[in-house]
Amino acid sequence: MEYQILGIILLSFLSNFIIYIIYRSFIQRKLLNAIRMLEYYNSRLERVVSPKRKEKVYKKVSSEIKAYNSRLYKYSFVQSVLLIAFYMVDLFVLLTYFVVPVRFPYYVPYLTLKKDGQYYLNLGYLLVFILSFILFTPISLRRPKII
Repeated sequence: MEYQILGIILLSFLSNFIIYIIYRSFIQRKLLNAIRMLEYYNSRLERVVSPKRKEKVYKKVSSEIKAYNSRLYKYSFVQSVLLIAFYMVDLFVLLTYFVVPVRFPYYVPYLTLKKDGQYYLNLGYLLVFILSFILFTPISLRRPKII
């Protein structure tokens, strides 16, 4: 029984780690490129002193700034959708193969059942999965650090 709970935790860790590998392989370079270009356009605007000239320069580069902002949002969205897709697949696997009772040391009304002198959480395996997925989510939803 404890090995199945460990399997649930390992399942959520591996899913988040796979998303991290996808991020490192494909998404990170594109995000960093978009951030660099946004920093370039920002520094270009900061160099202009005159307000009228700054407005003209901004009008020239505003479409590029919007395009790179859009890329940032798009790649962050792809990463989040990957997380949700993996979560749904893992949830299907969990509900199909890992339905195990989870013991709890105390009686909590409406949350635990008493069976054979021990307390079990109602849908405890689902609770373990959700908590472990939340625990490992920072691995999968990494973003590049802006220097």
